[in-house]
Amino acid sequence: MTKSFRFLIWASLAAIPFFAGFSPAQAATPAALTGKVSSAEEGSMEGVLVSAKRAGSTVTITVVSDQKGQYSFPRTKLEPGRYALRIRAVGYEMDDPGPAEIAAQKTTQFDLKLHQTQDLSMQISNGEWFLSWPGTDDQKRAFLNCTGCHTLERIVRSRYTAEQWPQIFQRMARYAPGSTSVRPQVRPGYRAEGEANSERFQRQAEYASSINLSAASRWEYPLKTLPRPKGRATRVIVTEYDLPRPESMPHDVVMDSEGMLWYSDFGWQYLGKLNPKTAQVVEYPVPELKQGFPTGLLDVEFDHEGNIWLGMMLQAGIAKFDKKTQKFQTWPLPKGINSDVGQQAMVMPI
Repeated sequence: MTKSFRFLIWASLAAIPFFAGFSPAQAATPAALTGKVSSAEEGSMEGVLVSAKRAGSTVTITVVSDQKGQYSFPRTKLEPGRYALRIRAVGYEMDDPGPAEIAAQKTTQFDLKLHQTQDLSMQISNGEWFLSWPGTDDQKRAFLNCTGCHTLERIVRSRYTAEQWPQIFQRMARYAPGSTSVRPQVRPGYRAEGEANSERFQRQAEYASSINLSAASRWEYPLKTLPRPKGRATRVIVTEYDLPRPESMPHDVVMDSEGMLWYSDFGWQYLGKLNPKTAQVVEYPVPELKQGFPTGLLDVEFDHEGNIWLGMMLQAGIAKFDKKTQKFQTWPLPKGINSDVGQQAMVMPI
């Protein structure tokens, strides 16, 4: 399955990138859509993420229910139209309410009923899997990099034994940053550290086989979840922008003086520009320096003229994008260090 990546821009009280304060004036703005979130188990539910997406739109707006279970979308955030709703409250699913119709200058009342999920494991995040696993921090730390290509759920649902895991580890260790489970990128000439450290791989294999389903039909440890937002943490509005390519891997995001957002693609040769006011996205293909080597970019920096510079990772060089001409210039690493494992991750054009 291909993941769908989106931009998230936060407007909250917390100091999160691209935020604006949630002021009393915003709280007093007339609502376009409002209602109460509740369940038979808890009654009114605080901290439930409620998301709304207008039919045909690429923008999703999310708010959070307050202490009384009330959620509210300001009219400045939702245009008139038909909206599909979704929620996020680990352990719960939403009774299908159908679409919500929003009319101009009117408030739509739309209550949401939740019920407990029958399979909690389908909702567990990577962080919650780490919390749930038995074992030491050192045992878990070995799996941190796995989340660059796939979720930890893929590990715990597997049935590989301690004898089978070392071969899996050696294969995956050769994958480059910017790989996914549907598009692994092999690093030419790379020798995995573990190939020379079979004892380390064996310890990891024994631990991996103790947390997956190789010896049982169900996990023998309880699944732990993180608490929902409370109090001031519920006073947040999140805006998500769909990107045109489902396989996009936006990594670094910077805003220029005109309010445009620029992002690098961690797995593909694209520099992207997003207009947060119109949701329009333009992507510029970045030239390849080393055919047959893994693709993907890292770091986005402006120089004093406002041009954009990129680190080209295993393409082993840097790229400059002239915003006026919309053309790239590239420079490879010097021959002495431009080996099969040569990598340029960062750039400082100042």
